[in-house]
Amino acid sequence: MGTQYEQWVKQERRWMSDYRKLILKRMVKKILPMTAIGLGVFFLFMGLISGNPVSELVMMALSGLFLGAFMTGIVILLMLPGLRSGRMDKGIQKIVKRYSMDIAEKELLGREMMEAAREAGGHMDFLMSGPGSSDTPASILVSEHFIYMRGGSPLVNIVRRGDCTKICTGEEVKNMSRATGQTRRYYRFTLYTIDFFLRDREARGITDDSLPDAAFGFFSRNLRDDAFALVKRGR
Repeated sequence: MGTQYEQWVKQERRWMSDYRKLILKRMVKKILPMTAIGLGVFFLFMGLISGNPVSELVMMALSGLFLGAFMTGIVILLMLPGLRSGRMDKGIQKIVKRYSMDIAEKELLGREMMEAAREAGGHMDFLMSGPGSSDTPASILVSEHFIYMRGGSPLVNIVRRGDCTKICTGEEVKNMSRATGQTRRYYRFTLYTIDFFLRDREARGITDDSLPDAAFGFFSRNLRDDAFALVKRGR
């Protein structure tokens, strides 16, 4: 069966696999037909304005449909590398390396995270909805020694409780641009955060008291407040 740490990593890979299936299913069932039909109607409308004969109108509409399907297919192919299960392994290994975890602490992390996933009071599942995220799955898992957020940015974010001198909430108004086809959209939104201040911040040259060492971000104040209550309550 492997160690508890290895079992937990496998559990996280399954979570990422389910995440990938959900995103791809949404792309195929919603985004693809919307894009294809939208371009088909647009091409048809342009043909009508130009006074094209019926035979050409049909061809233009079909061209729009195929172009929309092709464009969505390209987007899906570009998304696949970022949806691979190995991203969870890489993210977890990065955290393990950052904290210089030995075998015992890795086992502790694996055991506590699996317990948190099983217990109703140990985790909170929710959907991320905001710029760059469209109802994508995410979770907060808390235990005696660790606080873990998955599905955000970065994908894997783990904080060790014992390293924290302060955990509080914050918020920041941010600007973001996103290219969509031939256009670029600009967003202005408020990011609600759970901020973590670590013991070794002075040794790392951080003197700004308002700048956290790590943070979990949310697009909803209510979600952030619920997650913060879970973090503070712990287990």
